Amino acid sequence: MRTRLVAGLAGALLAVTPAVASAAEYVHVDPAHDVRSGRFESDGNGRLDRRQASADIRKVHVSYTSDRLVVRIKTRAALPARGFFVGVGVRTPAGQYDSTFMKAFGGTLDALTGEEGDDIDCAGYGTTIDRAKRLTTVTIPSTCIGSPTWVKVGAGVATIKKGRMSADDGLSRRLRDDLSRSPRITRD
Repeated sequence: MRTRLVAGLAGALLAVTPAVASAAEYVHVDPAHDVRSGRFESDGNGRLDRRQASADIRKVHVSYTSDRLVVRIKTRAALPARGFFVGVGVRTPAGQYDSTFMKAFGGTLDALTGEEGDDIDCAGYGTTIDRAKRLTTVTIPSTCIGSPTWVKVGAGVATIKKGRMSADDGLSRRLRDDLSRSPRITRD
């Protein structure tokens, strides 16, 4: 639910570069300078903001094995120290899961939720951020999401500064209520 909220505010631009997928891997290169910024309540879809770099997703790399799902999100510039969201949406044959990492409003949240918005407490789940490499890595053990045979994954980033949000859906150009998803990625 948190990821859908962030994605709904975020929106972004449709990727014009082809995606590469294999049995257990998916790589998508997102165009640079495609961030939307604004006060989304009043600006609707926000305005294209070519200067915003920390929310600008450049690459989404997904790998899925029998043990875990790993989503790596590379941005054009490092995420700020605070005032940002990173969301990963996962669809499986049995349901939908959302991973949200947020540093905003004076706190930090790193949560995996199920379709009904219920928190899933799962050993091995977590998000790491390497600002030097401009890389966010979300690791979800496959048992946390029911060990499905396939997943579809979406990724989004949003930053907040002085009441203004800048956002990029790593796989879509349009504003939606939910993150756009990859094709099916079948675990190895």
